[in-house]
Amino acid sequence: MTRQPTGQFLRLRNDFVVASLRQAQGRLLRMTALAWLAACGTAGEAEVALNVPKVDTLPGGIVHLVNTGPTAWRDTSGWRWVAGATINPDEGSPGELGDISTLTIGDDGTVFALQRKPTTIKVFGPDGAFLRDIGKEGDGPGELRDGYMGMRGDTILFQSPGATRLSYFLTSGTFVKSVPSPCCYFWPRLTADSAGRVWVPGSGKNDKAAWFRFKMDGTIADTFEMPAQDDFRKMKTWTVTLKRGSNSMSMVTGVPMQPSTSFEPRVDGMIVGGNSTAYRFALLRGAADTVRIFEASAPTVAMSAAWRDSIFNAATAHNDPDFQKSLRASAKKEDIPTIWPVWTHMSLDGAGRLWVALPGDGGEVSRLQVFDRDGKLLGDVPTPNRKMFKNAAWGRDWLAVADEDADGRPVIKTYHLQTTRKK
Repeated sequence: MTRQPTGQFLRLRNDFVVASLRQAQGRLLRMTALAWLAACGTAGEAEVALNVPKVDTLPGGIVHLVNTGPTAWRDTSGWRWVAGATINPDEGSPGELGDISTLTIGDDGTVFALQRKPTTIKVFGPDGAFLRDIGKEGDGPGELRDGYMGMRGDTILFQSPGATRLSYFLTSGTFVKSVPSPCCYFWPRLTADSAGRVWVPGSGKNDKAAWFRFKMDGTIADTFEMPAQDDFRKMKTWTVTLKRGSNSMSMVTGVPMQPSTSFEPRVDGMIVGGNSTAYRFALLRGAADTVRIFEASAPTVAMSAAWRDSIFNAATAHNDPDFQKSLRASAKKEDIPTIWPVWTHMSLDGAGRLWVALPGDGGEVSRLQVFDRDGKLLGDVPTPNRKMFKNAAWGRDWLAVADEDADGRPVIKTYHLQTTRKK
């Protein structure tokens, strides 16, 4: 599969590659308190009215919040994403976009786009104008290999798993330093929390997935295990095996749209995660230290034959004929579920709010809902771009999405969150 940074989890070990098409696949969140929760119900029409969540305390002191409907606005009459710049520089110009693998966006709407072949970070102003390149491809000081980015204040943080180094750049383009970092996990984005810790995934004790939290000076503050990943082992998978000369590669990818678990560090240092079999999420201090559970209602939606065909075709397409041939020899359309997961995507913005996509007739992002940091369901928000959970950057009030124009050329679209309620 073509790597989609927002939706893919990749681990390299010699010539063996384990990959997932979606951020959710391959990451099981151990939420021990979920055993006490009843299954979520189906939302009805009456639930569009404003409601007050029900809050109680589970054994062990875990706060349990149940949303009985939206708490801040009805329908989509509250917040909305307003279109900003469309970044589409002319062919042959210094800012021309190539293969954009990951994005970061500043609080003022400045966009940082990692481009591969050659590797560099392209910087665009809030108006979409090209400003500068940061770094260039290579292994020397201030040079880059493929990876992913994050941002804190005036500092761009760049993790290169293959080169095992974490690099710090000022947003002006000045290289600050590089320090050794763990191999070999690709993550959708690099989180820098409010305490100044950069969450870098890697292999910890006993080869278990862990976060290495780096300080802004490049030293490691601490390391702790990620939530368990047992659900990936239970999933249906497709396998790709390629041999080219003396080199070989094996890739195992989870079948799209299976119920699975996503989790993500939050700006305050907590972790938010949930399993898409239920509209329910947990707030954790560590892999098995749940402090809050919050949930809402969502309908069970059948997946149409047309959507199953579309998802299968997209999942088995590849620009390498040998890769595609091997994948399609393993993939079966009947492996695609006939029922959508309860929810399909989740992401945290720079303010710590949780954005969730619900599936339906419009596909995997048919509805968009937002929860505040306490887990209260604020309401529905019109979907600005159905690719917003793919290769995208979530800022505090800004969103940047990698997209294509009518001719299939890469563009980046930005959106600003307007939180002033409509009259």
